[in-house]
Amino acid sequence: MGFPSDFHSELREVTVDDLASSSQLAGTGFKVTDPDLSDKDVALRGDYQLVRLRSGLILHATDTYDTHDLTNEILQHAGITCSIFLRGRVAVRMGDRQFEMGPGTKAGPRDLEGTVISRSRPERFVRCSRRGTHIRKVNVTVSPEWLERDELGLGGYSTAISRFAADHLNCVRWKPSARLVSIAEQILNPPPYATILRDLYLESRAIEIVAEAMHAISNPDPFVPNGLLKPREHRRLANLREYLVEHMDDTLTLNVIAREAGMSANTLQRLFQMAYGVTVFEYVRRLKLQRARQAIEREGVSVTEAAHIAGYTSAANFSTAFKRLFGVSPKTVRSTF
Repeated sequence: MGFPSDFHSELREVTVDDLASSSQLAGTGFKVTDPDLSDKDVALRGDYQLVRLRSGLILHATDTYDTHDLTNEILQHAGITCSIFLRGRVAVRMGDRQFEMGPGTKAGPRDLEGTVISRSRPERFVRCSRRGTHIRKVNVTVSPEWLERDELGLGGYSTAISRFAADHLNCVRWKPSARLVSIAEQILNPPPYATILRDLYLESRAIEIVAEAMHAISNPDPFVPNGLLKPREHRRLANLREYLVEHMDDTLTLNVIAREAGMSANTLQRLFQMAYGVTVFEYVRRLKLQRARQAIEREGVSVTEAAHIAGYTSAANFSTAFKRLFGVSPKTVRSTF
């Protein structure tokens, strides 16, 4: 892949040495493993920053082009990293798990997603990208100590978040709100403030990214928005979700499900879509895909067997749906078993 036509040589040059120096905030032992570059060679062009903010958050904001087919690695510190990719796609490996992150180059606003990944201990991180790839992303990392101090006043959410933080390489993906996408853009294009004011500006926006990511973690379904339903409606849908988990393999019709929820089919569809951002049957489909992934990871079943577990007669259709939901193919997941 070559550089796009709007690429300009006057973009800031980011050398291997620049990356190694700044990466000390995120971990130890940074190195470019491919190609063989010297410390003074240019690895990226564009705007790149990795800073520790006053609150203890680590902010990594990138609007860059890769100058090589680049593979680099680092031993990352323990913590939780929240990522918002606005453009570009990279393959990432942490320990024995593979992640694909970013919407690519032709995606629209609806294709954007947030990703939050836990590291309960230091872990080797390997990133691969193609020459000319334009990456626009914002990462915010919080340390275990930051979580223990409960800087956000998470209160009732703290138990779920603690569980997530303790589950090494756990991953949640969610649809970022329009406000959060706007905040990521503001971080990538901050006003020309002096250093102190700039850091306060960035800190306030980084905290908002963490807050929405923590809500995604603490919510049983990462696509649930806040404040759209009445308490009674929430309780009904929560009970219905338990029913769907228990009966996902049954032949369910919308009318049967609606009777179980104690509402009309039309009301059920409207409230369920409002609460979870998907239809009832899409939700059941996701439950089955999650169960299939667990079977691959815990039992090492084949992709064909996993497809059957998820209710698919075609392994190819199963693989497409699996990758759309989890961002990685079932074959890749199985290769790490």
